[in-house]
Amino acid sequence: MHKSAFFLLVPTDSSIQSAKTLKLDSVFASSIHLSAEVISKLRAELGEKIQINAEIGIFAGKDLLEKFSDAKPVEALNTPTEKDWYCGICPTHEGVRSHALEKIKALFALDINGIWLDFIRYPSKWEEPEPYILDTCYCDRCMQKFSEYIGEPIAGNSAEEKALLIDGSYYIEWLEFKCGQITSMVKAVQDLIKESGKNIKLGFFAVPWDEKEHGAAIKRVLGQDFAALSGLVDTVSPMLYHKMCGKDVDWIKEKVDFFWQLGISQLPLVQTEPRVAEISADEFNKALEFASVSPSTGVCIFFLEDLVKHEKLFEKAQNFFAPSN
Repeated sequence: MHKSAFFLLVPTDSSIQSAKTLKLDSVFASSIHLSAEVISKLRAELGEKIQINAEIGIFAGKDLLEKFSDAKPVEALNTPTEKDWYCGICPTHEGVRSHALEKIKALFALDINGIWLDFIRYPSKWEEPEPYILDTCYCDRCMQKFSEYIGEPIAGNSAEEKALLIDGSYYIEWLEFKCGQITSMVKAVQDLIKESGKNIKLGFFAVPWDEKEHGAAIKRVLGQDFAALSGLVDTVSPMLYHKMCGKDVDWIKEKVDFFWQLGISQLPLVQTEPRVAEISADEFNKALEFASVSPSTGVCIFFLEDLVKHEKLFEKAQNFFAPSN
């Protein structure tokens, strides 16, 4: 079983020692928190064999919107594409895409083992009992690209009119177009890694919806085509945050089985943060067990800094990952 945990913040001496206690095989950290110094410290404390994976957000973030003001997505009903901490970004924006690829190139200078793509999708805030689902993107740029894709103009005086036309006349083409935008970005990252000559694994964090949920929203809304993406990455990491999604812990088993059908290595994430409701120690232990059972390769705890705040949960993780007998 592969044992992993996610540093949400910059790894500190204290959090690294907590990770050491768990005897992990790998760690994840945001790319903005990784430096040669931090990586050196991680390897010194956790062992040279520790796998260090950099998470990098692609199509989300207020910083991107500040840098590329025309990357704001256009929603069919003019629904805000920002909610709480989340800020969606239009995936067709060439400046955003180039910016992400440049940041990924910079990671090649670091001693990392993997790059995991986050927010590699169209906008929506899914990690809630009632997902905040958005219908995007109907900006002029997207409409021009889609018009070129189908070889016909998209008529309409508003985003809503264009959305209705597309939904009624070009539903399948729209799914293919949106999924193509996401898949092509992952392919571009795969190509960069190959060109670098580095032995770096590629993964992505998957929204845990199957093709029937929310009206085929995994493709229609988010543009994540798991069948296509699985051929471009080494590992998929479904974010199995059951409590955030308002699900029973048994739901994790169902999702592990679903992603197994993709025929690709999977390393699921389970939550610690009681964002919607408290997670009991026994429930957390079940989450670890259900997420790591075959055909899963293991489990990643999201996130380490929160885990250490909950003594009973940390004890369960320690016993699960590093039993004393």
